[in-house]
Amino acid sequence: MVKMTKIKTMMTKVMLVAMTVTTLLATSAGASAATKTTTSDNAPEIRTSIQLSDRPNAGIQPAKIHLQRVTTKKISSQVQTAVNASALNLDNKHDDRQLK
Repeated sequence: MVKMTKIKTMMTKVMLVAMTVTTLLATSAGASAATKTTTSDNAPEIRTSIQLSDRPNAGIQPAKIHLQRVTTKKISSQVQTAVNASALNLDNKHDDRQLK
């Protein structure tokens, strides 16, 4: 049981690190995309134009989305189940390697 607790703790830490890295990469990508790039003076000037029709051909179609109420306890339980399943899978793979 102690082994499962250690694996569960490790998986939680791994998931938190992965989420942190993903957030940092997304923030970095957004920041680099938002920065102004400089162009050389020798670059040719490009002009574009767009003409819009006076009468659009598509109307607005409202859609209803039905959402179910979910409690934080249920979400927490689902996350815990996923972490436990991952830990069990890692544990099984570890045991399989030991048998070979």
